[in-house]
Amino acid sequence: MNETQITIRPMKPEDIDAVFELDRRITAVERAFTYVHLINGYIGGQIGCSFVAEANGRVIGFVLAAINYVPEHADEVCLIQTLGVDPAYRRRGIAGQLIRALIECTRSKGASKIRVMVDQHDQQLQALFESLDFQRGHLIDYSKTV
Repeated sequence: MNETQITIRPMKPEDIDAVFELDRRITAVERAFTYVHLINGYIGGQIGCSFVAEANGRVIGFVLAAINYVPEHADEVCLIQTLGVDPAYRRRGIAGQLIRALIECTRSKGASKIRVMVDQHDQQLQALFESLDFQRGHLIDYSKTV
């Protein structure tokens, strides 16, 4: 069987439309990402550690992440904002490849921890992060709808 070549590379501003489109197809939700937010916070620069997965010249996966100062750690931590893989390409290790690229980026920028918030009912995403040696943290998220 002929496997499609998957390439993992740093995200560029030109990838934004493809990332938005893929995110909408995965979630069926219009997220409140903005171009400025993505460019300034998640792509390139000193704090960006965002990556895309490509197959046949098309974005089929992404991880949006940035290194931020986190007061409770008194240190810089890489925070994953969102991760997505085209459903047609799932179960091929693409999310793991994206996270491994993120780990290397995080190390190269001097941060020693990566954090992600996962819905308590999303067993599939929890299993993914656990398979990549992430451990459940000690913080509890509280929210209020207003």
